[in-house]
Amino acid sequence: MKYWIERWSELRKKELISYPNNFPIHDVYEAICMREELKSGFKELHEIFTHCYEDILNDPADMLLSAYDMNEYGYFSKEARMSREESYKYAKVFYVLGYSGELKSDGELCIQANKLKEQCKALKITNIGAFLNKLDNYGITAEGLVNGKIKSNTDITVSYPDNKNMTAALHILAVKSNNTDRFKDFCRLNYRLFESDWNTIEYGSGVDAVSDLFHSEQDRETARLIHDELIKRGYCYNFQDWNEGPQIRYYKKESYRNRNTNADFWLTCMDTEFRFYFRIKNMDKVIEYIKKCPENVISNFTVSDNGCANRISGDCHSGISYTLNGKTIWRCGCCNPNFQVTPNIQDYLYYIDAVEMSGNKKK
Repeated sequence: MKYWIERWSELRKKELISYPNNFPIHDVYEAICMREELKSGFKELHEIFTHCYEDILNDPADMLLSAYDMNEYGYFSKEARMSREESYKYAKVFYVLGYSGELKSDGELCIQANKLKEQCKALKITNIGAFLNKLDNYGITAEGLVNGKIKSNTDITVSYPDNKNMTAALHILAVKSNNTDRFKDFCRLNYRLFESDWNTIEYGSGVDAVSDLFHSEQDRETARLIHDELIKRGYCYNFQDWNEGPQIRYYKKESYRNRNTNADFWLTCMDTEFRFYFRIKNMDKVIEYIKKCPENVISNFTVSDNGCANRISGDCHSGISYTLNGKTIWRCGCCNPNFQVTPNIQDYLYYIDAVEMSGNKKK
Protein backbone atom coordinates (compact mmCIF):
# COMPACT_ATOMS: atom_id res chain seq x y z
CA MET A 1 0.00 0.00 0.00
CA LYS A 2 1.56 3.26 -1.17
CA TYR A 3 -1.01 6.06 -0.96
CA TRP A 4 -3.11 7.45 1.89
CA ILE A 5 -6.26 7.22 -0.20
CA GLU A 6 -5.67 3.47 -0.47
CA ARG A 7 -5.21 3.10 3.27
CA TRP A 8 -8.46 4.94 4.11
CA SER A 9 -10.50 3.47 1.26
CA GLU A 10 -9.52 0.00 2.39
CA LEU A 11 -10.92 0.88 5.82
CA ARG A 12 -14.13 2.26 4.28
CA LYS A 13 -14.56 -1.10 2.53
CA LYS A 14 -13.94 -3.04 5.75
CA GLU A 15 -16.46 -0.82 7.55
CA LEU A 16 -19.30 -1.98 5.30
CA ILE A 17 -21.42 -3.80 7.87
CA SER A 18 -22.15 -7.47 7.30
CA TYR A 19 -25.84 -8.16 7.06
CA PRO A 20 -27.80 -11.34 7.87
CA ASN A 21 -30.02 -13.11 5.36
CA ASN A 22 -33.06 -11.88 7.25
CA PHE A 23 -33.32 -8.54 8.99
CA PRO A 24 -36.31 -6.45 10.08
CA ILE A 25 -37.75 -3.84 7.73
CA HIS A 26 -40.36 -1.39 8.98
CA ASP A 27 -43.80 -1.53 7.40
CA VAL A 28 -43.60 2.11 6.29
CA TYR A 29 -41.16 1.21 3.50
CA GLU A 30 -43.62 -1.22 1.90
CA ALA A 31 -45.24 1.85 0.36
CA ILE A 32 -42.14 1.94 -1.86
CA CYS A 33 -41.52 -1.76 -2.51
CA MET A 34 -42.01 -5.18 -0.96
CA ARG A 35 -39.57 -6.48 1.66
CA GLU A 36 -37.91 -9.07 -0.55
CA GLU A 37 -37.52 -6.54 -3.34
CA LEU A 38 -35.93 -4.09 -0.93
CA LYS A 39 -33.53 -6.75 0.35
CA SER A 40 -32.59 -7.53 -3.25
CA GLY A 41 -31.89 -3.86 -3.92
CA PHE A 42 -29.90 -3.50 -0.71
CA LYS A 43 -27.71 -6.49 -1.61
CA GLU A 44 -27.06 -4.94 -5.03
CA LEU A 45 -26.13 -1.58 -3.44
CA HIS A 46 -23.75 -3.35 -1.05
CA GLU A 47 -21.99 -4.98 -4.01
CA ILE A 48 -21.70 -1.65 -5.84
CA PHE A 49 -20.11 0.00 -2.79
CA THR A 50 -17.68 -2.91 -2.45
CA HIS A 51 -16.63 -2.73 -6.12
CA CYS A 52 -16.28 1.04 -5.87
CA TYR A 53 -13.81 0.79 -2.97
CA GLU A 54 -11.91 -1.98 -4.75
CA ASP A 55 -11.54 0.24 -7.81
CA ILE A 56 -10.19 3.07 -5.65
CA LEU A 57 -7.59 0.68 -4.24
CA ASN A 58 -6.60 -0.44 -7.74
CA ASP A 59 -6.42 3.00 -9.38
CA PRO A 60 -7.33 6.06 -7.29
CA ALA A 61 -6.44 8.51 -10.10
CA ASP A 62 -8.87 6.81 -12.47
CA MET A 63 -11.51 7.22 -9.75
CA LEU A 64 -10.81 10.98 -9.74
CA LEU A 65 -9.17 10.95 -6.31
CA SER A 66 -5.83 12.44 -5.24
CA ALA A 67 -3.03 10.04 -4.36
CA TYR A 68 -0.54 11.23 -1.72
CA ASP A 69 2.43 9.01 -0.98
CA MET A 70 2.48 7.71 2.61
CA ASN A 71 6.29 7.90 2.69
CA GLU A 72 6.24 11.55 1.70
CA TYR A 73 3.34 12.77 3.83
CA GLY A 74 2.98 11.86 7.50
CA TYR A 75 -0.12 10.73 9.36
CA PHE A 76 -0.88 14.25 10.65
CA SER A 77 -0.21 16.05 7.37
CA LYS A 78 -2.83 18.04 5.50
CA GLU A 79 -2.57 15.59 2.63
CA ALA A 80 -3.33 12.59 4.85
CA ARG A 81 -6.34 14.41 6.28
CA MET A 82 -7.56 15.25 2.78
CA SER A 83 -7.25 11.59 1.81
CA ARG A 84 -9.31 10.50 4.80
CA GLU A 85 -12.04 12.90 3.74
CA GLU A 86 -11.81 11.84 0.10
CA SER A 87 -12.27 8.19 1.05
CA TYR A 88 -15.91 9.14 1.73
CA LYS A 89 -16.32 10.84 -1.67
CA TYR A 90 -18.30 8.15 -3.47
CA ALA A 91 -20.43 7.47 -0.41
CA LYS A 92 -21.23 11.20 -0.40
CA VAL A 93 -22.17 11.06 -4.08
CA PHE A 94 -24.59 8.18 -3.47
CA TYR A 95 -25.88 9.91 -0.35
CA VAL A 96 -26.69 13.19 -2.09
CA LEU A 97 -28.33 11.40 -5.03
CA GLY A 98 -30.43 9.30 -2.67
CA TYR A 99 -31.87 12.06 -0.50
CA SER A 100 -32.03 14.83 -3.09
CA GLY A 101 -33.98 12.83 -5.63
CA GLU A 102 -37.66 12.02 -5.95
CA LEU A 103 -38.10 8.27 -6.37
CA LYS A 104 -40.41 7.29 -9.23
CA SER A 105 -42.37 4.05 -9.45
CA ASP A 106 -40.06 2.75 -12.19
CA GLY A 107 -37.04 3.12 -9.87
CA GLU A 108 -35.73 6.33 -11.39
CA LEU A 109 -34.47 9.14 -9.16
CA CYS A 110 -35.46 12.54 -10.54
CA ILE A 111 -33.26 15.33 -9.16
CA GLN A 112 -33.48 19.06 -9.75
CA ALA A 113 -30.08 20.25 -10.95
CA ASN A 114 -30.11 23.37 -8.80
CA LYS A 115 -30.90 21.37 -5.68
CA LEU A 116 -28.19 18.84 -6.49
CA LYS A 117 -25.62 21.61 -6.92
CA GLU A 118 -26.62 23.14 -3.61
CA GLN A 119 -26.36 19.84 -1.74
CA CYS A 120 -23.03 19.00 -3.37
CA LYS A 121 -21.65 22.34 -2.25
CA ALA A 122 -22.70 21.59 1.34
CA LEU A 123 -20.92 18.21 1.18
CA LYS A 124 -17.85 19.67 -0.57
CA ILE A 125 -18.39 17.60 -3.71
CA THR A 126 -16.91 19.37 -6.72
CA ASN A 127 -17.31 18.33 -10.35
CA ILE A 128 -20.32 16.12 -9.62
CA GLY A 129 -20.83 15.57 -13.35
CA ALA A 130 -17.54 13.70 -13.61
CA PHE A 131 -18.49 11.44 -10.71
CA LEU A 132 -21.91 10.75 -12.25
CA ASN A 133 -20.18 9.69 -15.46
CA LYS A 134 -17.90 7.41 -13.44
CA LEU A 135 -20.94 5.64 -11.93
CA ASP A 136 -21.68 4.29 -15.39
CA ASN A 137 -18.94 1.71 -14.65
CA TYR A 138 -21.32 0.17 -12.12
CA GLY A 139 -24.39 0.15 -14.36
CA ILE A 140 -25.81 3.42 -13.00
CA THR A 141 -27.02 5.83 -15.66
CA ALA A 142 -27.38 9.59 -15.29
CA GLU A 143 -29.45 11.33 -17.95
CA GLY A 144 -29.74 15.08 -18.40
CA LEU A 145 -26.07 16.03 -18.32
CA VAL A 146 -24.89 18.52 -20.94
CA ASN A 147 -21.40 17.68 -22.25
CA GLY A 148 -20.84 15.67 -19.09
CA LYS A 149 -21.85 18.52 -16.80
CA ILE A 150 -24.92 19.61 -14.86
CA LYS A 151 -26.79 22.56 -16.34
CA SER A 152 -28.83 24.83 -14.07
CA ASN A 153 -32.62 24.72 -14.17
CA THR A 154 -32.73 21.20 -15.57
CA ASP A 155 -33.50 17.77 -14.14
CA ILE A 156 -31.13 14.83 -13.76
CA THR A 157 -32.51 11.30 -13.88
CA VAL A 158 -30.51 8.53 -12.19
CA SER A 159 -31.42 4.88 -12.70
CA TYR A 160 -30.09 1.35 -12.37
CA PRO A 161 -31.66 -0.74 -15.15
CA ASP A 162 -30.32 -4.04 -13.79
CA ASN A 163 -32.44 -3.80 -10.62
CA LYS A 164 -34.74 -0.87 -9.95
CA ASN A 165 -34.92 -1.91 -6.29
CA MET A 166 -31.34 -0.76 -5.80
CA THR A 167 -32.35 2.88 -6.21
CA ALA A 168 -35.27 2.28 -3.82
CA ALA A 169 -32.87 0.97 -1.17
CA LEU A 170 -30.49 3.87 -1.84
CA HIS A 171 -33.30 6.41 -1.49
CA ILE A 172 -34.58 4.94 1.79
CA LEU A 173 -31.13 4.68 3.38
CA ALA A 174 -30.10 8.18 2.30
CA VAL A 175 -33.31 9.91 3.38
CA LYS A 176 -33.40 8.02 6.68
CA SER A 177 -29.73 8.83 7.37
CA ASN A 178 -30.26 12.48 6.50
CA ASN A 179 -33.37 12.72 8.70
CA THR A 180 -31.62 11.18 11.69
CA ASP A 181 -28.07 12.55 11.25
CA ARG A 182 -26.57 9.12 10.61
CA PHE A 183 -24.24 9.79 7.69
CA LYS A 184 -21.65 7.24 8.77
CA ASP A 185 -24.34 4.58 9.05
CA PHE A 186 -25.16 5.31 5.43
CA CYS A 187 -21.48 5.06 4.45
CA ARG A 188 -21.34 1.68 6.20
CA LEU A 189 -24.68 0.57 4.69
CA ASN A 190 -25.99 -0.32 8.12
CA TYR A 191 -29.04 -2.50 7.52
CA ARG A 192 -30.42 -1.44 10.90
CA LEU A 193 -31.52 1.83 9.33
CA PHE A 194 -34.47 -0.19 8.00
CA GLU A 195 -35.64 -1.23 11.49
CA SER A 196 -37.80 1.80 12.29
CA ASP A 197 -39.63 4.59 10.49
CA TRP A 198 -38.19 7.54 8.58
CA ASN A 199 -37.38 9.62 11.66
CA THR A 200 -36.62 7.06 14.37
CA ILE A 201 -33.37 5.36 15.42
CA GLU A 202 -33.49 2.59 18.01
CA TYR A 203 -29.87 1.44 18.01
CA GLY A 204 -26.38 2.85 18.45
CA SER A 205 -26.75 4.28 21.95
CA GLY A 206 -24.89 1.42 23.62
CA VAL A 207 -22.09 -0.99 22.86
CA ASP A 208 -23.50 -1.66 19.38
CA ALA A 209 -22.20 1.77 18.34
CA VAL A 210 -18.80 0.05 18.31
CA SER A 211 -19.49 -3.67 18.09
CA ASP A 212 -21.65 -3.51 14.93
CA LEU A 213 -18.42 -2.91 13.01
CA PHE A 214 -16.77 -6.13 14.22
CA HIS A 215 -16.81 -8.97 11.71
CA SER A 216 -16.68 -11.69 14.37
CA GLU A 217 -19.84 -12.66 16.24
CA GLN A 218 -17.66 -13.79 19.17
CA ASP A 219 -16.10 -10.32 19.36
CA ARG A 220 -19.55 -8.72 19.26
CA GLU A 221 -20.75 -10.98 22.08
CA THR A 222 -17.62 -10.38 24.18
CA ALA A 223 -18.03 -6.62 23.76
CA ARG A 224 -21.65 -6.85 24.90
CA LEU A 225 -20.63 -8.83 27.98
CA ILE A 226 -17.86 -6.35 28.87
CA HIS A 227 -20.19 -3.38 28.46
CA ASP A 228 -22.91 -4.97 30.61
CA GLU A 229 -20.38 -5.95 33.28
CA LEU A 230 -18.90 -2.47 33.53
CA ILE A 231 -22.34 -0.88 33.76
CA LYS A 232 -23.25 -3.37 36.49
CA ARG A 233 -20.12 -2.35 38.39
CA GLY A 234 -21.14 1.29 38.33
CA TYR A 235 -19.10 2.70 35.47
CA CYS A 236 -20.42 5.53 33.31
CA TYR A 237 -19.29 6.04 29.74
CA ASN A 238 -19.11 8.28 26.72
CA PHE A 239 -18.42 7.84 23.02
CA GLN A 240 -15.28 8.85 21.15
CA ASP A 241 -14.39 8.61 17.48
CA TRP A 242 -10.89 8.03 16.13
CA ASN A 243 -9.87 8.02 12.51
CA GLU A 244 -9.54 4.25 12.82
CA GLY A 245 -13.00 3.74 14.32
CA PRO A 246 -15.40 4.45 17.20
CA GLN A 247 -14.81 3.67 20.86
CA ILE A 248 -16.49 3.76 24.26
CA ARG A 249 -14.61 4.97 27.33
CA TYR A 250 -15.62 3.93 30.83
CA TYR A 251 -15.13 6.04 33.95
CA LYS A 252 -15.57 5.30 37.63
CA LYS A 253 -16.86 8.81 38.32
CA GLU A 254 -19.13 11.13 36.36
CA SER A 255 -16.75 13.99 37.09
CA TYR A 256 -14.05 12.07 35.20
CA ARG A 257 -16.39 11.51 32.29
CA ASN A 258 -17.35 15.17 32.18
CA ARG A 259 -13.67 16.12 31.97
CA ASN A 260 -12.90 13.17 29.66
CA THR A 261 -10.05 12.05 31.89
CA ASN A 262 -9.00 8.99 33.91
CA ALA A 263 -10.92 6.45 31.86
CA ASP A 264 -10.13 2.97 33.20
CA PHE A 265 -11.30 1.11 30.07
CA TRP A 266 -11.61 1.77 26.36
CA LEU A 267 -13.69 -0.56 24.21
CA THR A 268 -12.52 0.26 20.71
CA CYS A 269 -12.87 -0.63 17.07
CA MET A 270 -9.48 -0.31 15.39
CA ASP A 271 -9.82 -0.84 11.64
CA THR A 272 -12.90 -2.99 12.45
CA GLU A 273 -10.84 -5.11 14.86
CA PHE A 274 -11.77 -5.41 18.55
CA ARG A 275 -9.29 -3.83 20.99
CA PHE A 276 -9.91 -3.56 24.71
CA TYR A 277 -7.69 -1.03 26.49
CA PHE A 278 -7.34 -0.82 30.25
CA ARG A 279 -5.16 1.08 32.68
CA ILE A 280 -3.27 -0.36 35.66
CA LYS A 281 -1.05 2.07 37.56
CA ASN A 282 0.05 -0.12 40.47
CA MET A 283 1.05 -3.62 39.40
CA ASP A 284 2.24 -4.54 42.90
CA LYS A 285 -1.36 -5.02 44.00
CA VAL A 286 -2.26 -7.41 41.17
CA ILE A 287 0.92 -9.23 40.17
CA GLU A 288 0.15 -12.29 42.31
CA TYR A 289 -3.39 -12.41 40.94
CA ILE A 290 -2.10 -12.25 37.37
CA LYS A 291 0.30 -15.13 38.02
CA LYS A 292 -2.70 -17.34 38.80
CA CYS A 293 -4.61 -16.41 35.65
CA PRO A 294 -4.82 -18.68 32.56
CA GLU A 295 -1.73 -18.71 30.35
CA ASN A 296 -3.34 -16.73 27.55
CA VAL A 297 -4.11 -13.94 30.03
CA ILE A 298 -0.63 -13.99 31.57
CA SER A 299 0.94 -13.76 28.11
CA ASN A 300 -0.75 -10.40 27.53
CA PHE A 301 1.07 -9.03 30.60
CA THR A 302 4.50 -10.28 29.49
CA VAL A 303 4.76 -8.07 26.39
CA SER A 304 6.94 -5.00 26.81
CA ASP A 305 6.87 -1.86 24.65
CA ASN A 306 9.49 0.78 23.90
CA GLY A 307 7.57 3.66 25.42
CA CYS A 308 7.17 7.07 23.84
CA ALA A 309 9.32 10.20 23.70
CA ASN A 310 8.55 10.94 27.36
CA ARG A 311 10.38 7.79 28.43
CA ILE A 312 13.39 8.68 26.30
CA SER A 313 13.52 12.16 27.81
CA GLY A 314 13.10 10.78 31.33
CA ASP A 315 9.90 12.76 31.84
CA CYS A 316 7.39 9.89 31.77
CA HIS A 317 4.82 9.91 34.57
CA SER A 318 2.32 7.43 33.14
CA GLY A 319 4.41 4.38 32.25
CA ILE A 320 4.89 1.42 34.60
CA SER A 321 7.63 -1.15 35.10
CA TYR A 322 7.20 -4.55 36.74
CA THR A 323 8.66 -8.05 36.79
CA LEU A 324 6.67 -11.10 35.72
CA ASN A 325 8.00 -14.64 35.20
CA GLY A 326 11.55 -13.35 35.59
CA LYS A 327 11.13 -10.73 32.89
CA THR A 328 11.14 -6.96 33.39
CA ILE A 329 8.27 -5.35 31.54
CA TRP A 330 7.70 -1.72 30.59
CA ARG A 331 4.26 -0.47 29.59
CA CYS A 332 3.76 3.06 28.28
CA GLY A 333 0.60 4.86 29.40
CA CYS A 334 1.06 8.42 28.19
CA CYS A 335 -1.24 8.49 25.16
CA ASN A 336 -3.41 5.42 25.72
CA PRO A 337 -4.12 3.10 28.66
CA ASN A 338 -1.06 0.93 29.19
CA PHE A 339 -2.60 -2.43 28.24
CA GLN A 340 -4.54 -3.56 25.20
CA VAL A 341 -5.90 -7.00 24.42
CA THR A 342 -8.42 -8.75 22.22
CA PRO A 343 -10.41 -10.55 24.92
CA ASN A 344 -12.83 -13.41 24.56
CA ILE A 345 -15.86 -14.68 26.44
CA GLN A 346 -13.71 -16.87 28.70
CA ASP A 347 -11.13 -14.32 29.85
CA TYR A 348 -12.56 -10.77 29.81
CA LEU A 349 -13.37 -10.80 33.54
CA TYR A 350 -9.71 -11.34 34.49
CA TYR A 351 -8.77 -8.00 32.94
CA ILE A 352 -11.62 -6.12 34.56
CA ASP A 353 -10.86 -7.66 37.95
CA ALA A 354 -7.16 -6.81 37.65
CA VAL A 355 -7.95 -3.14 37.06
CA GLU A 356 -10.30 -2.97 40.02
CA MET A 357 -7.88 -4.80 42.32
CA SER A 358 -5.10 -2.34 41.47
CA GLY A 359 -7.19 0.59 42.70
CA ASN A 360 -5.53 2.65 39.96
CA LYS A 361 -3.51 4.81 42.30
CA LYS A 362 0.12 4.87 41.32
CA LYS A 363 2.44 3.62 44.03
